Amino acid sequence: MAEKFDPARAEALENPDRLVELPPAKLVELLRISGAETVVDFGAGTGMYSLPLSDAVPLGTVFAVDEQPVLLDRLRAKLEARPTSGNVHLVTADRGRVPLQDGVADRMLMVNVVHHLDEEAPAEVFRLLAPGGILVVAEYAQMDRPVGPPNDHVLALDELRAVLTGAGFTELAVYAPGTVGLYHTVIVSEKPRP
Repeated sequence: MAEKFDPARAEALENPDRLVELPPAKLVELLRISGAETVVDFGAGTGMYSLPLSDAVPLGTVFAVDEQPVLLDRLRAKLEARPTSGNVHLVTADRGRVPLQDGVADRMLMVNVVHHLDEEAPAEVFRLLAPGGILVVAEYAQMDRPVGPPNDHVLALDELRAVLTGAGFTELAVYAPGTVGLYHTVIVSEKPRP
């Protein structure tokens, strides 16, 4: 973990094929969204999934969190051109710390992020999610695929599970590639209630 995303590759985040390979509607369904939740898109990048989340929570809030200001600037430009997404708030993480209160999120989404995290970041994700909240993590699987990083740059399923359970999350479901996304393993977890 901890190899940061190169912002010079931001254009790759804008590829519309990503939304076919990993459809936002399927992620929204797994998040069990009713429309008024506060959702954190952790590692939002240029907002490819933040905007569909905004549509899914018209009475809620989306915090698009990233530590790369240049990526959030791209999302800011999208939001300025799309006034219907006034419920999206950009949040810049600083050395892994997110300036939001404990338990702020009812739901959290992380797409292709975990393999970039340092060792302290999973605890920050845990801190941000409210007890009983749902976390959906989608990561490229170790498999032959035409897109994404090389297999030695992604986590094997057992490594991904260890990161999440090690942070304190309870696993609810695991989806193999071809189920939710073409090339992604998707894990749905919950933050236990006290």
